[in-house]
Amino acid sequence: MRIVTCIVHDHNLWFVAMAALMCVTGSLVSVTLFRRTMAETGLARVYWCFMSAMTAGAATWATHFIAMLGYQTDAPVDLDSVLTVVSALIATAGIGFGLVFASLNNRRLAIVAGGATMGLAVAAMHYVGMFAYRVEGIVHWDWRYIAASLVITVAGGMLAVRRLRTGGERLMIVQAGALLSLTIVGLHFADMAAFSVTPLPGISHVDDSEIFTGMAAAIGMVALLIVGTGMSTYVIERKTSSESEDRIAHIAMHDSLTDLANRHQFTDLLEAECDKLKRYGRPFSLLMVDLDRFKPINDTLGHPIGDAVLQRVANRLCVAVRSGDVVARLGGDEFAILGFGIRDSGTAASQAARIVEILSRPMIVNGHVIELSGSVGFAVAPEHGSDPENLIQHADIALYSAKRDGKRTFRMFEASLMEDIRRRRSLEAALRQACMRDEFTIAYQPVFSSASGEISGAEALVRWTCAERGPVSPVEFIPVAEELGLVSRIGADVLRRACKDAASWPGGLDLAVNVSPVQLLDPRLPQTVARALEDSGLQPERLELEITETALLNNDEAALRTLTQIQELGVRISLDDFGTGYSSLSYLHRFPISRIKIDKSFVQRLPDDLGSASIVRAIAQLGESLSMKITAEGIETDGQLTFIREQGCDHVQGFLTGHPIPAEAFADLVARAARVAAS
Repeated sequence: MRIVTCIVHDHNLWFVAMAALMCVTGSLVSVTLFRRTMAETGLARVYWCFMSAMTAGAATWATHFIAMLGYQTDAPVDLDSVLTVVSALIATAGIGFGLVFASLNNRRLAIVAGGATMGLAVAAMHYVGMFAYRVEGIVHWDWRYIAASLVITVAGGMLAVRRLRTGGERLMIVQAGALLSLTIVGLHFADMAAFSVTPLPGISHVDDSEIFTGMAAAIGMVALLIVGTGMSTYVIERKTSSESEDRIAHIAMHDSLTDLANRHQFTDLLEAECDKLKRYGRPFSLLMVDLDRFKPINDTLGHPIGDAVLQRVANRLCVAVRSGDVVARLGGDEFAILGFGIRDSGTAASQAARIVEILSRPMIVNGHVIELSGSVGFAVAPEHGSDPENLIQHADIALYSAKRDGKRTFRMFEASLMEDIRRRRSLEAALRQACMRDEFTIAYQPVFSSASGEISGAEALVRWTCAERGPVSPVEFIPVAEELGLVSRIGADVLRRACKDAASWPGGLDLAVNVSPVQLLDPRLPQTVARALEDSGLQPERLELEITETALLNNDEAALRTLTQIQELGVRISLDDFGTGYSSLSYLHRFPISRIKIDKSFVQRLPDDLGSASIVRAIAQLGESLSMKITAEGIETDGQLTFIREQGCDHVQGFLTGHPIPAEAFADLVARAARVAAS
């Protein structure tokens, strides 16, 4: 009751209201900074502890002095400036030490030591400030209220620290701020209730209300400036920190090159969609996109151009999908798309077709015309699966099917594709075993002179008989060997053994060996050829390496270097399957080609198909004008052979003239031909 009377009758209520506003504002800002201090470590904690102590000390000191200036007495009053400054320093330093204790790892010790230190610091500030309040009269103290004020400030300090160390950001700040405000106000007015003054007789009272009002306003403004500085620092730092965290989060969830969602974000989104599917039955589609012929762009034009192409592709994919769908780059030239709300495979197929069409459009990057395409495989949830692993697997299987079927197309997952993949995996395992066990053999298809009909050489053809599958066609296992990186090893072994076999043939017979596009890009190929010739003793001019037009498309500069080095060994180069690929006269001009082989697809339509006849006739004339030998392959009828001879082709091969046979059988064939010629 005495405390209420003290506030209402012994104080100017405007001063009390000003002090209360300062107390509440300062307390809320102070606990915000306290919380930040305890969350930091190292030098950052020291900085925030200093800022917190300055803010809390200024707010507490201003609350005390504004309320004290509002105390109404009939005796003259003066202020000791030194003690006034000392009281402010006590509040700041004491609260700072209290914060250090409040940050200790031991929670109980932190609450007791930190809360008590801050509470006693506020009490010391108050009593030193009261000693600075010089009144011309007899001062009386009621020790009961003094004891109560000390209990209030210590208990309030410990409760505030206890709340500070509890979770709940916003609620914690309000509750801890309220406790700190009650502690400061309770201490001040409990102590002021203990304080009373009896004026001395004969000393007149001077009205200091205007001076005290000005002082209170000045103190409030300075304190608010300090509190505002502390809060501004916190807000700016928090905003900067939030922006940095957002930037780091963005980097962690997005591809740095294309700014698309990365694999991590894609995985999270896919898992979330699968969860929504199970809860609410919300369907969606998953499309996997892989670029066709992107590696040659990187190899020939460089990675900066390749990166620019990927950025263009990312932009095109974003245009191709619907608003709200997510495009992600999983790595390299592989992308994924989540189509939300797609209920049927027809809609997903339309979206896949649009993606294929847009990616097929040429683009100009740094002055280079880039032509590539994309293959798409897709699965629809829940039709093709309802968990992330199955959907990714099924979309990948569909993508593999699209690339196997010629690329630049799209495929939807079907159960039958699983069996294709199983066979493919089985073939891959068997092929690796075949390489380790040297299960490959060589068959030789005779090549005959068109004019004389005599054997002029043979083409070495690799054969594989799998223990489980039986004979496997090169058309089936060579592409797999290329993808597995085994073709160079297989090709080198075939070349070595074929050169060794050919070295035992009569000197007039030549050997032709096929070289795959992957081998042609291997810079070690010239050394492999030289070693095979050296080990076998075969003369270089008897060896001819057959390449295809598509092999020259991948990296023509690298292919030119390799073929030039091989030609310098004395080995001849022939262009196989001429007319079926990207036929260009520039190849015949730029590359060291000495023979053209007419593809069997034209030969087998002879002599009735006028178009094929015209093409064969044109190739034969082209070879003659360029002084190149011409070989027609795939001859199966007498009519075809007659037509070829009439066009002046130099050599022929096919089932009509001779099937591929083992090395021993070819040697016998050569021996019989020699005996016939001798007789």
